[in-house]
Amino acid sequence: MAIVTHHHLQLRELRFAAPARVKVWKGGATLKSGGVAIELREGESFTVPPFVRFSCLAHPRLAPGAARPAVWSLALEPDANAEMERAADASKPWTRKLAAAIFAEPAADWSAARIARLWQLTPARLRALLFAEGESLRSLVREQRVAWALAALARMDDAAADFAGAGFASATALARACQDVIGLPAEVAARAISLLSASPAPSAPARAADAGRRPRYRPYF
Repeated sequence: MAIVTHHHLQLRELRFAAPARVKVWKGGATLKSGGVAIELREGESFTVPPFVRFSCLAHPRLAPGAARPAVWSLALEPDANAEMERAADASKPWTRKLAAAIFAEPAADWSAARIARLWQLTPARLRALLFAEGESLRSLVREQRVAWALAALARMDDAAADFAGAGFASATALARACQDVIGLPAEVAARAISLLSASPAPSAPARAADAGRRPRYRPYF
């Protein structure tokens, strides 16, 4: 599965605690971070360093008689090599550590009291550490839950996700968060999430049979 769009689609303010590899399967995409822009053509990929904010603009081919959707996928790499770490945003170590934990378990209770117990500090100290890095706990939790949902939508293998798995109380709440955090229209997010939620998880024999084949995708946007 991957994200397929028949019109220009921009997702903004994306941020992952792990390196994020964006690959274009059809059409093209533009990745932007700060004043830097990377143009990706069909078959090309680029890995965004850990915790660097970026936007992704997918642009399909819209020529009359030759329209073609843009298809792109997102894969998070489990480990960052030395080069990736040097390019990472190292200005927010506490925020990145917490973001990684939230992404790993988005449906968990990420209250200040619980995190303070896990990290052996006071809730006030936790909030102060995040504040010093220009972050707030509530915004970070929402951001990383949306990031988890987007990563599930954009994977190039079979995945299953729903609003509960992402840590939201309802599909409407998740769709609204997608719009607020990354600029994905709520109605588009709701449709994509409903399609993904309805996808049955593949059986072990089916996964084995698919091994080595080109990844599959379905249109979402």
